Amino acid sequence: MPLTITPFSGALGAEATGIDLAGPVSREDVAAMEAALDEHLVLVVRDQSYSPPQYLAAVRHFGDTMPQHLTEMLMDDHPEIAVLDSSKTRVGPDGIFAPVGAREWHTDHTNHERPPKYTALYAVKLPASGGDTGFANMRRAYEALPAAEQADLAAHTVVTKIEDHNYVSDEAREKYGKPRTHPLVRTHPSTGRKALYFHPGKLRNLEGMDPESSTAFIDDLVARTITPDVTYRHKWRPGDMVIWDNRAVLHIAHRDYDPAEGRIMHRVLIQGEVPF
Repeated sequence: MPLTITPFSGALGAEATGIDLAGPVSREDVAAMEAALDEHLVLVVRDQSYSPPQYLAAVRHFGDTMPQHLTEMLMDDHPEIAVLDSSKTRVGPDGIFAPVGAREWHTDHTNHERPPKYTALYAVKLPASGGDTGFANMRRAYEALPAAEQADLAAHTVVTKIEDHNYVSDEAREKYGKPRTHPLVRTHPSTGRKALYFHPGKLRNLEGMDPESSTAFIDDLVARTITPDVTYRHKWRPGDMVIWDNRAVLHIAHRDYDPAEGRIMHRVLIQGEVPF
């Protein structure tokens, strides 16, 4: 069965069927999937079955893997894989009991000098119901703004920090905690299109603004731009691997299930470039 890519109706997303990324994959098929990601930003690859080494090999068709700073969640034998297990969630310093990725809309690992271009998430165990992941097309969100506001936002830069949660070790904070500065409006290196780019949980401040004003600014931007017409809510099926483009997509893990059930996802990041 040949690779088939079927776009979803709406703001973003497409489905890839007829391919087994655990087996031999042609360069033509990889190129077609990368083109789908450039256009649709989120690609749902159905009916996959991986051992950890197979999963890493599958993801590496799309680039080099990169380190993750979720220290307590890294797989012992394969530290490029973070095991996101909701049953192991602990209350954070803010008093919130929320699995990783469930606190706010965000893009991954913005505290790195070269944040990931893609995130891959593979469903290992799903709750009886719920546990969806939401995605927001921040390219469309930016393009819907008035030209004057686009120009104003493009003048801002974001100073990032590493998140203040207990799953990050002191060693990881030392290694990955240096503040980084990235543009609030990012240009995609393949398409040249611009998108809003930020992680509220890693926001230290916007350059020229204090932290409190910066947080209020980003909160207002989220509230105004992440609307139903720019989002897609993925309902997971067994065997799904979802790949998304962090350079133009924000995502959130919905908390519409009992975390004690153990929603288990394996996450791998693909190395990106310095944002511009």
